[in-house]
Amino acid sequence: MTKTPLASLLEKFESGHSIPPVVLSNEDVTTVVNTLKKTHFLDLYEMRKEYIDGVFFFENETGVIKIEQTRNIIEQSSKRSSSGYDIFIIERIDTLTLAAANSLLKLFEEVPSNILILLTSDSGREAMIETLASRVIFISSNILHTSLDSNIREKINDYFDAGDSAPFLSFLAKEKLEKGEYLAILIALKDRVLSGDIKNLETIEKIESGIITLSSTNANPRWVVDEVILLI
Repeated sequence: MTKTPLASLLEKFESGHSIPPVVLSNEDVTTVVNTLKKTHFLDLYEMRKEYIDGVFFFENETGVIKIEQTRNIIEQSSKRSSSGYDIFIIERIDTLTLAAANSLLKLFEEVPSNILILLTSDSGREAMIETLASRVIFISSNILHTSLDSNIREKINDYFDAGDSAPFLSFLAKEKLEKGEYLAILIALKDRVLSGDIKNLETIEKIESGIITLSSTNANPRWVVDEVILLI
């Protein structure tokens, strides 16, 4: 089964790698905490009311997040975790004041490998201060469900059967596809590699990297897919 971009990031974190802060929906934040901490909360509201070892909430209670609050975040990040790793949940990251955002730049650029920073936002990337937005990963789960039509799937099969990327790249250059369709192409490519007799782990990692890039950035989707195809 193909992992979602979020699942791939969590796997990377659990293996000891540092990952940038991740902007998620409230539902996905709840899922992440339940997965990593083996809890069973229904939502963030329920989660806030309970003590969870290694989980720290930084809530927006006044309409904006001021530098006094971000100093608490930075101070907590310097402490040794009692649970092996900590999860920071910073809510409504789009309401940071400029001073508060600037104070977090270093932490967001060099997140310790034992800290997972989860962010929520009411307004998306557009409302965030750009210097901060450029240091975080945006994961949108609503583009993961696009299915491929039979024509595109046939082109993928032809590409693997013939071992020639040129016709497939030419096809993609002529088509006007949505971002979700490009993501579905990457997922289909990974499925084909995984279904083969010889599973090339390096190729799988390249495809997963493309999936994460496409899901979490504003990169040109065709360029991302073209690059992956040329690397396979």
